[in-house]
Amino acid sequence: MNVAKRPIVAITMGDAAGIGPEVVAKALLSREIYHICRPLVIGASMVMQKAIELSKGTLELHIITAASEVMGQSGTMDLLDMHNLDQDQVVSGRISPACGKAAVEFIIKAAQLALQGEIDALVTAPINKEATRQAGFGELGHLELLAHYTRATEYATMLVSGPLRVVHLTTHYSLKEALGYVTGERIFARLKLTHQSFRSWGIERPRIAVAGLNPHGGEGGILGNEEIEEISPAIKFAREMGIDARGPFPADTVFLRAIKGEFDVVLAMYHDQGHIPVKVFGFEKSVSVALGLPFIRTSVDHGTAFDIAGKGVAEAESMKEAIKVAVSLSRDKKL
Repeated sequence: MNVAKRPIVAITMGDAAGIGPEVVAKALLSREIYHICRPLVIGASMVMQKAIELSKGTLELHIITAASEVMGQSGTMDLLDMHNLDQDQVVSGRISPACGKAAVEFIIKAAQLALQGEIDALVTAPINKEATRQAGFGELGHLELLAHYTRATEYATMLVSGPLRVVHLTTHYSLKEALGYVTGERIFARLKLTHQSFRSWGIERPRIAVAGLNPHGGEGGILGNEEIEEISPAIKFAREMGIDARGPFPADTVFLRAIKGEFDVVLAMYHDQGHIPVKVFGFEKSVSVALGLPFIRTSVDHGTAFDIAGKGVAEAESMKEAIKVAVSLSRDKKL
């Protein structure tokens, strides 16, 4: 593809003490990535240089000051250096408020570029919530930070692994807290957001399966009433509004049905209900996609992995897939 026609994909480095820099460097060793886009890494040059050495790659750093300077040449990493970290502030595998602060600043810079139309999509490497909390940013994750910055009111996380796509009603809540968010109003809002997102990607009438909350979908109220009182009424109302929502289906079978192609996406009721099937089905290539933001944002579906940071053993498949999905959505509007 002609260089000028390849989308610019910004990639935030993530927490400098985690595996983010390493998986970014390893992903950009792939010529395939440069065939489909022009990667722009947003981070710290001294950290990325160490990550390149750790990956045993032959990438050369090309320090730039603006997205317009991106070359997008295989073998070269275009890096927008934020100059917000010192070498002695980064210790692999150790939580640091300095690393947490810098990670948030990478995200905000990328969001600015996206809103200004200087990049076509954003891919994020993992951050550490304890580090960002110590830096004064609360317990917010990537999506919450980006939603707050862009003033998005309805947003959600969708996990993708091959044909399996899962949107979550709730994510980072305890199970006890999550149960309180299973309401008809919230379910309908999530169905509407999912429907609108898929339509923007070229699927005119997405088939949305809704997972039940209780074992066997509640067994007609014997094992719980949420399906009767909250989930089914929300699905009925969504269908009246022209949304192809179906269910609720027992959670132990609905994901397999989606993998086989019966549905375009599944709405899961809580974090582990959706994460477990995705990671069992294809952990290495699973990707997170943000719904409801004014730009395309994908992410790796793993954390900072402090236990292996700095050891050179991190796998970059999820990062490569996140870049590919971001390119596909920015260019073809297709998952």
